[in-house]
Amino acid sequence: MKTLAIIFFFTRLVLSQSWFVNGQNADLMLSGVGFNNTGGALYFNHPSGIASDGTRFLLCDRFNNRVLIWNSLPTSWNTMPNLVLGQNSLTSNNSGSSKSELNFPGNVSVAQNGVVTIADTDNDRVLIWRTFPNQNGQAADCEIYLPAISPPGIPIRYGWPWGVWTDGTRLAVVATHGSSILFWNSIPTSNNQLPDYTITNSNFGTPRNISTDGNTFFFVGDHNAKVNGDKPGTFFWNSFPTLQNQTYDFFNENEVWIKGVKLPDGKLVAGGMSSIYFWNTIPVSSAQRPNLVVTNPYYKNGDGPDVVYAGGKLFVNNYNGNNVQIFNSIPTSPNQLPDFALGSSSVSVNTLDSINYIQNPVVATDGKILIASSDFDASLWIWKTIPTISGKAPDVKIPLRTAPLDISPWDNALYKNKIVLAGKNKIAVWNSIPLNGELPSTVYSNSIGNFIFQELKGVALDSSYFYLSNRNGTIGIWQGIPASPLVNPIISFSLPATNMNHIHSDGKYFCVTVQDGNPRGIYVYKVADFIPGVVPSPYKVILSSPQLNLNLPSSAITFNNSFAIANNSNNQVLMWKNVDDAGDTSKVVVLGQTSIRNTLPGISDRKLHMPGSLAASDSTLWVGEFKFSSRILRYRFPNTTRVVFAENNPEKFVLYQNYPNPFNPSTTIVFSLPSGSLVSLKVFDFIGREVAILYSGELPAGTYEQRWDAANLPSGIYFYRLQAGSFSETKKLVLIR
Repeated sequence: MKTLAIIFFFTRLVLSQSWFVNGQNADLMLSGVGFNNTGGALYFNHPSGIASDGTRFLLCDRFNNRVLIWNSLPTSWNTMPNLVLGQNSLTSNNSGSSKSELNFPGNVSVAQNGVVTIADTDNDRVLIWRTFPNQNGQAADCEIYLPAISPPGIPIRYGWPWGVWTDGTRLAVVATHGSSILFWNSIPTSNNQLPDYTITNSNFGTPRNISTDGNTFFFVGDHNAKVNGDKPGTFFWNSFPTLQNQTYDFFNENEVWIKGVKLPDGKLVAGGMSSIYFWNTIPVSSAQRPNLVVTNPYYKNGDGPDVVYAGGKLFVNNYNGNNVQIFNSIPTSPNQLPDFALGSSSVSVNTLDSINYIQNPVVATDGKILIASSDFDASLWIWKTIPTISGKAPDVKIPLRTAPLDISPWDNALYKNKIVLAGKNKIAVWNSIPLNGELPSTVYSNSIGNFIFQELKGVALDSSYFYLSNRNGTIGIWQGIPASPLVNPIISFSLPATNMNHIHSDGKYFCVTVQDGNPRGIYVYKVADFIPGVVPSPYKVILSSPQLNLNLPSSAITFNNSFAIANNSNNQVLMWKNVDDAGDTSKVVVLGQTSIRNTLPGISDRKLHMPGSLAASDSTLWVGEFKFSSRILRYRFPNTTRVVFAENNPEKFVLYQNYPNPFNPSTTIVFSLPSGSLVSLKVFDFIGREVAILYSGELPAGTYEQRWDAANLPSGIYFYRLQAGSFSETKKLVLIR
């Protein structure tokens, strides 16, 4: 909360916030531990790559914006790392852009001579350490910023490096943007040193990782190869490429997208999307199939295939399992389980479950409860009261993938104790909140009346209507939730959409998000204008334009006559206080960025990474991030402003004891600043967990008063801490019921 009163002698001046402001902090985080907190050194969040020089072991912990280093090979599940790059500690995870910080790193490579290279994906650069790092957060020696080395005339500038490889002499980097592979014949010694040659091919889509021994083979996985349409596969060269635009020798889509290493006996082992593959010899054509395929139920890799062989052990990255599976010897049977998993007490344990992490959360609230559903996890989470502290676990977790439900919901709706989930060809309806995990009251499959579920992407509910939408743009509206699967919608229409996303109604306005249309945008309808049997005309259409770049918008909502868009791939939420002004860039407020022009994703209380869903109540906005972060963030603006009187400008920093103390349920905190400072005022519980951010931002010199309401917290001892520049002080307060 950012309501403070600033007072000088005989001066009455109020610093307040009457609505959201550009770049303001989120003040609470769910689906994780908290802001800038991983939970610990061994809590990995989607590791995307591993590397070893035979002695040391490195892990690229992607969502945590760090690379962890073990100075000797891990021998048990809880072997602690010795160092971290990208962060100053083993628990922090904020992203950054200095040479000592990382932002969504994609892969790491280490050579025998100690050279380390990291693909710092969201910073569009490769970082290079010419000698092996020996300090936490050690800055790289140089960086290659890919857009700066893009040749003129190419359709897409180089960017988004995902794969990187070095043998300590040479360097190879994948530029996913620009669909190219870049090569240096010697390790760059200066920033933005140009590559010696590059390979670009019209069949490349989104190339990813590099696998090579530097001599006899070279292959690159591609998530969207153009060989047979947009399908994942792997491009192989039968020797290390040395020529400009050297053509690949064959393309393999049988094992999809892989990354691997050559074993000492000449065999090839590669991690894939869902299996580990072994060839007795390096394949030289797509007809050469693996001799052994190992699949175990706890290998949930996905976007991070990687393997390392070191010290007689096979290390297998497990991206969605959030650990590294380790075999003490090369597997010999198709269903062989790993001997242990680095980061997990058991090979079956996903540590993100213990910090209440939900992938792709779609949020909804009625101001009394909060819910989140997930297509990826196929789950519904319910907080029975609105969470007031970061990291709060939901009260109810309902699995949805098992019979008789078996639904992976893309969207949800919450209205007057009713919950509806919709996804693919199914909807589930609860007529009351399932506080004890009850099954839904009704499940509809394939259709309701003449409305066919082709791929359900949206659901909405208000006092008058029930709404469904398909990905292809068809929309059906019923007078309330249908009582049977035979009821036809009273209104049906279609939009020119190739990829619809979430829909929303607050009873006054109905919003439809077209994520990928011609052009993409938001269609807003007045609910009062709906007439049975009549195709409605939108009250407002907000389309993407050079001035308002809607980059894969995923959700739009109205609330309290205001309007918000989750501008997913621009990593920002766009807001207008008055829905009539929606689309006017002169009146937009941007969350997650400092302005509408800024789009770089990040992880912190001031940044967003692919916001995918929105929910609002009163002065609170909830944002669910999608795919590459999955945090749930809360933004608030206050409703009241307090004015007090104070003395002349103070001579020193002072944090006063709160009053009253003990208190129930509110108290006042006063502090003085002798000069302008960047200020943080936070409250922590007895074991050090952050429970409230009372202020975060810059303030001029003065004496300030902040009132804290702890009505939703239990009795106990709490601590409040003021940080202002280099000044820091903590005091105790006591809440008594």
